Amino acid sequence: MKSPPRVPGYKLHKATGQAFVRLGKRFVYLGKYGSQESHAKYADVVRQHLLGQPVAALPRRQSEVPPATVLTVRGLVDRYLAYARSYYAKGGKPTAEFAKFDTAGVLAKKRYGELPAEDFGPLCLEDLRDGMIGAGLARTTINGQTRRIVAIFKWGAAKQLVSAGVPQALGMVAGLRAGRSEARESKPVRPVDDAIVDATIVELPEVVADMVRLQRYTGARPGEVCKLRPCDIDRSGDVWLYTLADHKTAHHGKRRTVFIGPQGQAVLLKYLARAADTYCFRPCDSEAKRRAAQHAARTTPLSCGNRPGTNTKSSPLRTAGDRYTKDSYARAIARAAKRAKVEKWTPNQLRHTYATAVRRDHGLEAAQVMLGHSGAKVTEIYAERDMAKGAVVARLIG
Repeated sequence: MKSPPRVPGYKLHKATGQAFVRLGKRFVYLGKYGSQESHAKYADVVRQHLLGQPVAALPRRQSEVPPATVLTVRGLVDRYLAYARSYYAKGGKPTAEFAKFDTAGVLAKKRYGELPAEDFGPLCLEDLRDGMIGAGLARTTINGQTRRIVAIFKWGAAKQLVSAGVPQALGMVAGLRAGRSEARESKPVRPVDDAIVDATIVELPEVVADMVRLQRYTGARPGEVCKLRPCDIDRSGDVWLYTLADHKTAHHGKRRTVFIGPQGQAVLLKYLARAADTYCFRPCDSEAKRRAAQHAARTTPLSCGNRPGTNTKSSPLRTAGDRYTKDSYARAIARAAKRAKVEKWTPNQLRHTYATAVRRDHGLEAAQVMLGHSGAKVTEIYAERDMAKGAVVARLIG
């Protein structure tokens, strides 16, 4: 049996003292809250809505139209993003965190864009969260986006755009707990087996293969390997120091130094004979090596067929750049793993492998220093516990 249509409620707009009714994404203001006139208009609007009739435009008296100063959710989100674009930026470009805020803001605007920001409450936030669960997002992602939406309203309260009670009420919405919701759980990042890495390296271009080797020997983040330059390396000691001025936690006042030992130094040597401020690992170099290898393997005489440089486009859509990004580095590895017919893996897994080995052989504190973590708890996420030690103990006392 078909359920009867839901009757929209008679509500108060706190900022203006007006009554309003929400019809889908449309907000119809009815006049002074509690007045007989507003109740009469509410009954008329609801009757038309339930009968499927278009709701007639109400007379535009000042008492019935929300003043221009009423801030909607859309307006608050747009103001926050204008601020966040410069706050979450590095090198003049928005960071990934800004992109996440932008996504959270779009979600809030799509569902509640025309709702007065003052009226956005915990039930609205839970509704948005339920939508993310339905969209199949991971629990940790949903919790992160929920926190960002609350942060937008907290910023609004600090700027006196909404009352302090709005973010306080939103903060009462508890995060989703593992196993206590319908949200899917994301798969943890695991170390990658050395045999898989070795098989993949064979299929990689020489430049990318050396990036993998360097990351393997240093535990550096993928982005740190991508932006390495000769001028960033202190080669005065037997262990080279790669100190980053701009890194993931620089805004917290943290320093990040990557220690490069003999094996990493051997990988880097051939990339240091260049301008000091030029990136060590460049796609344009990799492409040049690929073309040189193709030319060396050519069997057609130069007097026949295409000559080098004659079969290239004058204005190609894409050209090899002067540095790899985290994404292009990961894509190169994924393609090589597919050619090698091994399990797909990512550069971040190399960091986990390195952390596990350092923790196993030298302890948690050493792993914390080498990974550049300020707290041991973060290191424990990266460094898998050595199961072999547990097995030894069990044999002795179990």
